[in-house]
Amino acid sequence: MAKKISTKEKVLKAASRVFSENGYKETTVRMISEKAGVNVASVNYYFGDKEQLYLEVIRYWAEDAFRNFPDDFLAESGRSPEEKIELFVYHTLLILLGPDGRGTGFGRLMALEASVSPSSVVHEVVAATIKEPTNILMKAVADLTGTDDEEKLKVYSACVVGQTVYFYLSKNLIQDLFDLQLPQSEEELHKISRQISSFALAALKQPAV
Repeated sequence: MAKKISTKEKVLKAASRVFSENGYKETTVRMISEKAGVNVASVNYYFGDKEQLYLEVIRYWAEDAFRNFPDDFLAESGRSPEEKIELFVYHTLLILLGPDGRGTGFGRLMALEASVSPSSVVHEVVAATIKEPTNILMKAVADLTGTDDEEKLKVYSACVVGQTVYFYLSKNLIQDLFDLQLPQSEEELHKISRQISSFALAALKQPAV
């Protein structure tokens, strides 16, 4: 017997799709209620308002996506700084693209946040979710560069992140300029992540300017 989906789950599932398709600003509670097959009062009862519902959707997809960071990465095992940076690049691409390259729920929402439909409610949720992997990245960068200058570490780490997410967030531009497709398989994902990592590591090993 199939498990009965609760009204709250229906709303959350419908909201994920509607927000992904339209962005935060263009989405209305009525659009979500119609997609879920419930009335507006039900949406407000379970989530309060559109902002709180959006936060819940972001939180759900962020937590789901970041489960792809392996435990041994988060536990800071005996890996070298180079290996940790390479892992960070690969798993960041994975949480945005998914293993088949079609994009994850988190990736689609982040693409909207970064382009046509930014919101003011998401940053605290995303920041809390990515805090631990980002701190490990910064420590790896510090170990690799030998610097303890906090501002430099932030810039260096931001460059690693920027190079990584660019391939997803600017996918249409990349395709137009270079006729370069996003990775369509795990093998292709590994290949592009190694290229990004090599580029980042070469830069990080240069003397600081």
